[in-house]
Amino acid sequence: MMSAGIFRQDNPYNTIMGRIGDLAMLSVAWTVFSIPIFTIGASTSAACEVAREIVEDTDEGVFRAFWRAFKRRFGVNMLSSLLFIALFAIGAVDLWYISRQTGDTASIVYGVTLGALAIAAMMLSFVLPLSGRSKLPWWEQIRQSVRLSLMKPLLALGNVALIALPFVLMWFVPGAIVWVPILWCILGAGVSMWAIMYWTCKAFQLKPRDTPTDQGN
Repeated sequence: MMSAGIFRQDNPYNTIMGRIGDLAMLSVAWTVFSIPIFTIGASTSAACEVAREIVEDTDEGVFRAFWRAFKRRFGVNMLSSLLFIALFAIGAVDLWYISRQTGDTASIVYGVTLGALAIAAMMLSFVLPLSGRSKLPWWEQIRQSVRLSLMKPLLALGNVALIALPFVLMWFVPGAIVWVPILWCILGAGVSMWAIMYWTCKAFQLKPRDTPTDQGN
């Protein structure tokens, strides 16, 4: 009887392995569609939408769902991509410049700049995860993200921490620059998107048909 249970499609082992496979395919899709840097917003939005379908157990094929989500609101997500890239590129250049200065004042300015970037990332942390089902223009999505971040600051901080995790590992862990990108391309990105959408759905008690407009009300 035990051996027969192993081959049941709904047994826990098969369910877990199936989910790992889905998240691995999601990681690969996100990586491939993010190669042109300017599409990373649309790719992230699509990955979050597919991850939400996995959380809700309504997914019907990762690659098919990803392509459908990637095409939807592509223009809006492109604008979000350019905004985020410009914002954080400016922040990165500022941090690099400040780090080359000496003295206590430079250290204080560095900390303040890093804190401001972290707060900005928190305020924007719900834009791409919730854009997949949104009907709002991009500026309204930003306003909505700020509102949701103020409602759930710990959740926003957790989202930012998950996105920053691979960069932190590569910066502080010796040798991580070799294995972290590979791990994120084959599994880590999908797991991160799934965790973000799982926490978001739980925190705001979202149902499968809910949209970001519902969340803001």
